[in-house]
Amino acid sequence: MNEFILEKIFNKINIIPPFPKTAHRALELLRRDEVDFRELEGIIKTDPGIAVNFLKLVNSAAFSLPQKVDSLLKAFMYLGIDQIKLILLASVTGKYFSQNLTGYGVSAKDIWLHSIACAFTAEEIANELRLPPEKRESLYIASLLHDVGKIVLDLYTNLEEAKFYEVSQENPSYDFLQVEWLVLGVDHGLVGGYLLKRWNFPEDITFAIRAHHDPDLMLQKKMSAIVALANILVNLLGLTGGIDAFKYKVPEGLLEVIGLSQKSLEIISHKVLKRTVFLETLLV
Repeated sequence: MNEFILEKIFNKINIIPPFPKTAHRALELLRRDEVDFRELEGIIKTDPGIAVNFLKLVNSAAFSLPQKVDSLLKAFMYLGIDQIKLILLASVTGKYFSQNLTGYGVSAKDIWLHSIACAFTAEEIANELRLPPEKRESLYIASLLHDVGKIVLDLYTNLEEAKFYEVSQENPSYDFLQVEWLVLGVDHGLVGGYLLKRWNFPEDITFAIRAHHDPDLMLQKKMSAIVALANILVNLLGLTGGIDAFKYKVPEGLLEVIGLSQKSLEIISHKVLKRTVFLETLLV
């Protein structure tokens, strides 16, 4: 799959809006040593959709606030900077996962929930590893947008869900990456990474999205390994992954690259499942 083919795909897909300037401005403010929450509130309010999603998410039991909040400013008072970034980014992804991906057998609500569950997993891993703030932000973005390539391919290919099942049954030993290449001649990680490259995201984010299904590439960098593990774990927990939910193999050495123990992974899995169930009740 060369860049010419990818350009051909994207030249026909002009309805996917770029990553919102509102989110970029808010993230830039959140990188400052001193954050003015009133200024942050003013920025986020310029995009009502993001503001509404932010309040919806923050009021879920998944974020354990001591009381319900009815304003962004009140929410900021209860949250740390990392949590604000995560909720902001999750609020943004809602606009991308607003339609059912029929070819992948997943509803709009489920693909959004799956993406947020992956971000929860990445957050828990980042806490365990004590990653610095700049690494966490990139990790949240990559985890939340790791499946954005599915949107492009679902629009571009007029994909039929039955074809995935047919190819999977004919090739029972294949993982989802291999099945996707047989069906489409490309995988959604490659397409998603290329989309974020067009949006001028940093190379570590685009690579992590590109690599999250590729067992060789995902082991090359810690961030790509974490995004891949988050996706695998969330799918194996049965959290709204669609047709590829159980078509995964955990590459040997993945936990070692990340620096995570099996015991820590089990604790993280429990936390993610609990938080996602809380969030799912809110989105029904």
